[in-house]
Parts: sequence; C-alpha cells; structure tokens
Amino acid sequence: MPSPQFDASVDKALEWLDKEFYKGICGKSEAIVSCIGHTHIDVAWLWILEQTKEKTQRSFATVTSLMKQYPEYLFMASQPQLYQFIKEQVPQLYEKIKKLVAEGRWEVEGAMWLEADCNLISGESFVRQILHGKRFMKEEFGVDSRVLWLPDVFGYSAAMPQILKKSGVDYFVTSKISWNEYNKFPYDSFLWEGIDGSQVFTHYITSREKKPGETSDTNCTYNAYPRPAQIIGCWNRYQQKEYNNETLLTFGFGDGGGGPTKDMLEQMRRLSYGLPGFPKAKIQKVGTHLDNVRRNFQKSAEKLKRHPKWVGELYLEYHRGTYTSIAKNKRNNRRSETLLAKAETLSAIDRILLGGAYPQEAINRNWRVVLLNQFHDIIPGSSIFEVYEESDRQYAKLFDEVGTIAEDKLSAIASAIDTDGGLLVYNSTSFEADGLVSVDGKQYRAEGIPAFGWKVIPAVPASLKVKATEKSLENDHLRVEFDDHYNISSLYDKDNGREVILSGESANRIELFEDFPRAYDAWEITAYYKQKKTYLDQVSGVKVLTEDGRAGLEITRTFDKSTFTQKIWLENDSRRVDFETTVDWHQEHILVKAAFPFDIHASKATYEIQFGNVERPTHENTSWDAARFEVVAHKWADISECGYGVSLLNDCKYGHSAEGSTLKLTLLKCATSPNPHADKGIHHFTYSVLPHTGDYRTATVKEATLMNKPLSVRMIGAQKGSLPAQYSLVTPKSGSFVLETIKKAEDSDSLILRGYEAHDARTPVTLEFGFPVKAVSLCDLMENELSDLEVKDNKVSFMAKNFEIVTLKVKV
Repeated sequence: MPSPQFDASVDKALEWLDKEFYKGICGKSEAIVSCIGHTHIDVAWLWILEQTKEKTQRSFATVTSLMKQYPEYLFMASQPQLYQFIKEQVPQLYEKIKKLVAEGRWEVEGAMWLEADCNLISGESFVRQILHGKRFMKEEFGVDSRVLWLPDVFGYSAAMPQILKKSGVDYFVTSKISWNEYNKFPYDSFLWEGIDGSQVFTHYITSREKKPGETSDTNCTYNAYPRPAQIIGCWNRYQQKEYNNETLLTFGFGDGGGGPTKDMLEQMRRLSYGLPGFPKAKIQKVGTHLDNVRRNFQKSAEKLKRHPKWVGELYLEYHRGTYTSIAKNKRNNRRSETLLAKAETLSAIDRILLGGAYPQEAINRNWRVVLLNQFHDIIPGSSIFEVYEESDRQYAKLFDEVGTIAEDKLSAIASAIDTDGGLLVYNSTSFEADGLVSVDGKQYRAEGIPAFGWKVIPAVPASLKVKATEKSLENDHLRVEFDDHYNISSLYDKDNGREVILSGESANRIELFEDFPRAYDAWEITAYYKQKKTYLDQVSGVKVLTEDGRAGLEITRTFDKSTFTQKIWLENDSRRVDFETTVDWHQEHILVKAAFPFDIHASKATYEIQFGNVERPTHENTSWDAARFEVVAHKWADISECGYGVSLLNDCKYGHSAEGSTLKLTLLKCATSPNPHADKGIHHFTYSVLPHTGDYRTATVKEATLMNKPLSVRMIGAQKGSLPAQYSLVTPKSGSFVLETIKKAEDSDSLILRGYEAHDARTPVTLEFGFPVKAVSLCDLMENELSDLEVKDNKVSFMAKNFEIVTLKVKV
C-alpha cells in the first residue's frame, strides 16, 4: 500500500509538472497544430449500409459520452447521410447531437450529402450533393456549411472551384493528394483555380500514405492517434510555414468509425501545453482553424509578394482503376442522372402547360438514392460484393419509379396534343435534334425536334441508304473498311477527303492487359500493366445487319469463357460510327480497352468533365505528364489538330488514355479484391467515333449529349387538344451554351434553369420561353436570388463567361 509520504511526493510532483513544466517550460513554440476529434466513416466499403448505421450509432454515442468527461473536447463529423441514419433510427441520440451542436461543441461541416467521388459524378449531381447537404445542415442544425470536407476521395475535378464558389462554400479540405505515386504536390495551403477562373482556398491535412512495412507513427492521417510523434510529424511535413503557423490534425479511429478514445483525450490534455521543441496542440473547430489559416496566408502573401496557386484538376496519381471498376454501377449512375433530368423537365412541362402536380418529394427521394451511391467507395467500384447487390436493388427501384414519372408525364402531354396523328418525338436536350427513332422494330427519321420539346412527325419508315458488305459500311459521309480480324483498317471521311485511321494501324482493336496492380486491386492500375498486352482478335461470327435508315455488322468474338459482341452501326445521314456492345464476361485480372490510332498530329487531348472540359498531354515529357497514363472523362474525349479532329463518345464509360495520337477507352477491369465477382456477367454499353472539322466545338458536345439523352418516341392518333403539334419549353439561342437542368425550385413554384458555357468562350445567350414568364433572376447554385434580368418579348438575355455555370429562377 502506498504510504502517506509517497502520496505527498506524487502530489508534489504533479504540482511541479503543472507549475514548472506545463505552465513554465512548455508552450514556447509559435507553431500550432489545430486538433479536432473526428471519425471518418465510410458509408459503405468492406461492410454494407446496415452495418454503417450501427457503426455511426456506436461512434456518435461514444462521442456524447466522452464529452461529459472532457469539457474541452470538440468533435467534427461530416456527411448528412449519417445524421439522417441517426435521426431515423436513434432519435434520442440525435437530440443529444443537436444539443451539442447548439452548444458549439459538435461541429457539422462537409457541405455535401456525403463524401462523394469527384471524378465520376455529373455536374448536376455535384450541385445536388451540395444542395441536399447544405439544406440538411441548415434545416436540422441551423448551420450554413462552409467547408467541403473530402479527406479520402480519389482526385478532384477542375470544375469544383466554381461549383463551391457558387454554392457558398469557402474552403476545400482533403488529404488524399499526399498519396501521389510519383510527384510530391508542392502546396498544403493554396488557392485552387478551376476551369472558369474561380478560386477556392484549399488546405491539406498534412498526411501521407503509410508505405508497406512502415511502422512510423508520424503519418498523421485524418485518422490520427494524437501522440507527440504525430504532432511533430504533422508540423514538420507542412510546406507553407512561411505563410502560416497553423496546421490541422484530426484524431480518432476512422474508416470503420470509432472516433476518439479516452486515451486520445488524455494525450491531448498534455500535448495542448506545447511540449518543449513541439508545436502546441490546440483543440479547435475546423472552421475556426481555416479562418485563421486563410487570414495568415493572405497577410503573408501580401508581404512576400507570392501567392501559392494551383490551376486545373487535382489529379490523384493513384487509384486510377476506380474510373472503370464495377462497370454496371457506373452505367446505373449515368442512367439515373439522365432519367432524373428527363423526369424533372417533363414534370415541369406538365405543371406549366397542364396544371399537373410536380412530384417533388419522389424526385428528391430518388436523387438521394443517386447521391448515396456516389459515395467514394461505392461508385468507384471498391466495395464488397454485397454492397453492389444492394445498390442494384436501389437502382432498379429508382428506374421503375422515376421511369414511371417520366412516362406518365409524357403520356399526359401526348393526350393533350392537337394532331392528325403520327409519331410524337420528345427531345430532352437543349439542342434541336435529328436522328433515328424506333417503334415496334421499325426505324423512322426524325428531324428538327425542338429543344426541351416535341414534334409530331409522319409515321413513314426511313429508307436505307447505307451500303453494307461483310467487310465494309458506307454512307454519303463515311466509308468504313474492316481487316481480316474485323478491326477497322480504314475510316475514310468522304466530306473532307481524309483518312482518319493512322496508316498501317487498325482501330477499334480490343486490347487485353494483364492487370495485377502492386496494391489496392479494385482501385489501382499500375503503369507496368502495358508490358503484357494481347488482342481480342478471335472472331466466331459475322452478320450483315440492315434496318430502316441504318446498316451495320454484328461481330462476335470469344475469349476463354467470355463472349464479346458488337453491332457496328452506320446511319444514313450520320457522321458517327456507333459500337453497340454486349459482353458476357467471366475473366479476372484483365484490363480491357478499345484502341483508336488516329491520323491526327496533336500533343494534347481534350476530355469532358463536369460543366466543361480539360486538356491533358498525350506525351510523357515530365513526371507529371507520365503520371496521367489513365485519366477520367465523361461523355467524350477528343483529339484534334488545326482544322480537323476525331471524338470518342460513350454512354457509360469514364476511364481513358491517350498515347500519341491513339485514344483508348477503358471498358472493363475485373479485380478480385475486395469483390471476387467484380465485372463478371453481362455488360451493355455503346461508344462512338465522330470525325469532324475544327475541334470538339464543331459537333462533339451536341452528339455526345444526344447519345446519352436519346429522343423518346410513341405513336399518337388523330385527336383534338390544347397543345400544339410542335413545342419547345425553352429554346437557347447560343452556339455554346448548354442548358442541362429544368426543375421546380426547392422552396417556391418558380422554375430553376441551369446550364453552362461549353466552349471556353464568352458568349451572349438568349433564352426564348414557350410559356408566359413574369420575372427572371440570376441565382447561385443554392437557388438564392442574386439579381434580376430583363424579360422582353418573353425572352431573357445574358452574357455567359468561359465555362460559366448559370442558374436562373423563372417566375411563372
């Protein structure tokens, strides 16, 4: 048993530690490591959603319990989706959290509905992530979220600064770029400039990946354990010390949740004094920390006459396989995004013209299904098999419900049209559209279908003008020839007298690469994959196909246990070659690409991203160029020289590569970890080749949009009605402004219109309305009115800047 003398000596030692050490010797450093309790919870990964709900309950309950014992403890958690789980399942805990938020001890930040992937989701999905996220935080907690918190996301689109700026988000925080494979990112605090020139203040959690076999405790990730080595490591790695004396550490077990422990909080009590030779570890909110850092940064930048800035995408030199893994999930995402857009527009038309009810609750509920499945371990394809079983069920339900909304609204419109009968063709894009439509196996040529509107056309099947043999396809514009393996040996542009395929090469050659990345199987493509390549040249069947208005070849290829079937179509009046593909795939660890060596001289290629595009090199001059051997694009990629080029379009793919003048589309990546069944089964997708004059601005944006949002058609009989046989809800008058979204406003009966300038050019825009308009206001992305526009003759005009996103609120 301790003696009274021992107890007295302990008291004396503690008194000395308090007065002489902690309050005397410690705290001399001006450096500060801002610390806040945190738990990174992956909404799905190696576990399903139901387990995530349990992880969130346990983690948040632990936080509320420890806050009773440690009054200095501050905690931060992002992702409204997680709070929604708690609200639904544990209302008592949710009320405790709301109380702690009101007391200023629990920080709710993050801006997005959840920590979504930023490469694969559409521009409108980005907006909805922030719209739903910020609205939840404001309505539930009275907090206007100002920080986009994405510590563990796999690269960041150059469209993001503008989206954040126009959403009232002041800061962006991540950690992941420190994982770069080849190049060390030069900044931890900097201004990030997007494709339109918008800037957002960006701050990195100064972490890096723990390398295999490494035991050091100084990695300081967003799941940190606050020990002295972590504190000094966090400060030592911070690069902008000449601008700022504060850096950030979040502590607590994460990925699978858990959060801070009692031991961590005890460590923090001692570290907060600032041990000799160490920075002070100061518990404070993320928002407060970022305000301090930006203030320090701006003062120092003025004094130093230097302003650290990064222009363009934040490309992660890692996890490049996430553009392709679990192809079905990416297809479901693209289909959901376009179907919801169609349902919203048709619902708006029905409401304005016929007084129908706008199904806002159903649409928003289904949008949240899409947002959920855009989590950064679901849509990238890096979760276990069971996650995708659930995702498939959710998407199937969405397609049924949202598809029914769209069909019901189109039926309501169809029944009210005054017509002598024919084919009702509906166009859900902002372009006047031409193309083939199909009814009961017959093809019809539709021309001049108005933007966001319809036209009744005669039900006269299209004639066939395409010449087809077993080795060639030809229309008035293009001639396609095939070699003995039924790869394309020639694509001749008759309009321009030009061969498109590089001499001696063949195009649409399916390349197979052995794919064993050094780590992170489903996530990764390692550069050495190129060293073992074979070709899918085995042809087991060829058929000539003819239909009204188009002809093609059906080519079946076999490989081991798998079958690869393509219908290669050429339409009468098209400058596009379509590759309608069905794959029954049962392989593992094979990366599949379609290669197109074009006879184009260019050192860069252009790739569509959200609300615009970016250029990337086709060479490996520098380590930064070489690192981008696999890149992301949305509906199209293009390679052009002065006056001529070729675009590669797709309806659900994202992974691309460019090697000199060869563009490649990545079709499949069949990993086995963490999902041993990844990409096995039936796949449906279409990609297209589009030769053109000029560059992508000539036709690419329109063709890619129409490929992803095809015309809708139905037979209609003679009838009387209140609606005309041809109609456009909104007609954009501009060569480069793309109107993407028409929906009801969240908080009023007004209409929201959102589009963007697509050519990197300042352009005057006029929108002509097909209904009476009372007033039009410019808005931010959160639908807050900024200024009024003049409405004249039921039209409104404005200037759109380079790649600018424009949102209008229309009062009807």
